[in-house]
Amino acid sequence: MVNDDIKYPIIELEDVYKSFGELDVLKGIHLKIERGKTTVVLGESGSGKSVLLKHMVMLLRPDRGKIFFENQLLNQLSERRLATVRTNFGFLFQSGALFDSMTAGENVAFPLVEHTDYNKEKIEQIVHEKLRMVGLENFSSRMPGQLSGGQKKRVALARAIVMEPKVILYDEPTTGLDPIRADVINELIIKLQHQLKVTSIVVTHDMKSAFKVGDRLLMLYDGNFIFDGTSQQMQQSQDSRIQRFIAGQASPDELEELNGK
Repeated sequence: MVNDDIKYPIIELEDVYKSFGELDVLKGIHLKIERGKTTVVLGESGSGKSVLLKHMVMLLRPDRGKIFFENQLLNQLSERRLATVRTNFGFLFQSGALFDSMTAGENVAFPLVEHTDYNKEKIEQIVHEKLRMVGLENFSSRMPGQLSGGQKKRVALARAIVMEPKVILYDEPTTGLDPIRADVINELIIKLQHQLKVTSIVVTHDMKSAFKVGDRLLMLYDGNFIFDGTSQQMQQSQDSRIQRFIAGQASPDELEELNGK
C-alpha cells in the first residue's frame, strides 16, 4: 500500500518572510519541493540562499509564513520534536564542518552514536559502507588534517547520508575546490540521488555544477524567485539579470559604483 504522504511535496514553504533588522532577506517565498529530484537554488552572494535552506529544517524560524515537511507543519514544533524531524535530513555544510579531533570514521559515526543504540560492530559496518559510497573506504583512520579539501567534503557527505535521510541539503558543495574535485562532488550528488532515492536541494553559485546536477533550477533575487525551470530554460531566458548571472557579469549599476560614478 502506497503511503498517502507521497501525494504531498516533501517540503513546502508557504508565504515565508525573514528579516534581520532592517534587512529583508525572504519576501513571501512560495516553494514546493518534489520528491526524488535535485532542486538547485541559485543567487548572488547575500541573496538569501543559505537562509532559505536553514528554514527548511527550522534552523531559522520565519517571521511569517508556514513550513511543512511531509505535510507536517513545523512552525510550532518544540526543539525536541524538531530534532526528530531533522533526522530525515542530511546536511553538507559549505566548510564540511568536520570535528578536527576525530578521525574520518568517527566523524561519519557521530550521528549514529548520538541518535541510535547500534552496537560498535553495526556502526563500523555502516560507516565503512558510507565511506565506500564516496570512494574513501580506506580513509577511516585518517584525521581531517590529513585530508585534502575534496576528501573532507566527501567525508562530510558520508556523514550526511549515514542516517539514510530522505533529503540531503547541500550548502555550496563545490566552494573552494578545483574544477576536477568539484566535478567529483557533482558526480556524487547525482550518484546518491539515484542510488539512495533521496531528494536533494543544492544551494550554489557554481553554474557548471547547477546545470549538471539540477533537475529544477530556481534563482533568488531581491527576496523572491525570478526563475523556476530547467537548465535549458534558464540558458534561454531573456531576463538580463539571469543572463548576467550565468555569464558572471556585473550590472551597469554595479560598474558605475565601481568607477565611483
